[in-house]
Amino acid sequence: MSAIRKTNPAEHAPRTGMKTMSIGVVIKRLREEFPDVTVSKIRFLESEGLISPERTQSGYRRFTDADVDRLRYILVTQRDNYLPLKVIREQLEAMDKGSVAALIPGQPADQIFAADTLASQAPARFSDDMLAEQAKCDAELVDTCIKAGLIAPDSSGLFSVDDVRVLSAIQGLSQFGVDARHLKSLRQAAVRQADLINSVTQPVAKSGKTSATQEAEEMAQNMMNQILTLHTSLVKNELRRTSGK
Repeated sequence: MSAIRKTNPAEHAPRTGMKTMSIGVVIKRLREEFPDVTVSKIRFLESEGLISPERTQSGYRRFTDADVDRLRYILVTQRDNYLPLKVIREQLEAMDKGSVAALIPGQPADQIFAADTLASQAPARFSDDMLAEQAKCDAELVDTCIKAGLIAPDSSGLFSVDDVRVLSAIQGLSQFGVDARHLKSLRQAAVRQADLINSVTQPVAKSGKTSATQEAEEMAQNMMNQILTLHTSLVKNELRRTSGK
């Protein structure tokens, strides 16, 4: 059974010799890869039915290594695939039944793989040299895209999976004579769309509710998916209109 799949209630009962850990230890194990993970985030994921740690008689949560693997999968899928929790929950339920494999973090949702290979995937942050290698492009393109504002390193000077996607897409478009300089308008549109999402989600994030941050993240992911669907449909309609079909 994949470590990501949820155990059944009988399997989740405390067993002699079974190593478990507190929620604080879980946070420490995850925080290097996910600096923003919090106790409230994990509690929120539990309330949404994505994880189900066992409880002691006094009500404290106790997590197994399998629970941590499941949490890591949820967080990576959220971060790199921008999937809303509803979709992740459905994916996990299918995995629990053994009817589907896990999604590759950082890859399109229609590409699946055996969940046990999750740990062998490439790191989620890259140096500029690693970025060029992952995107299969040269350092000059990386530099051009940075200057054009299409990608940017984080505060630690590293790049994300999305930066790899940007470079890969630009590399693919180059065969049609499109280069980074032609794509500034797309970045400007992305900035406007991000501003729209922030205008809706920031009041939620600042509402003071215990689950405010998580609700805002979920709302942002849902809005982003709707915007992407709308954008794709509008481009298709415009292509049909201009081609006379």
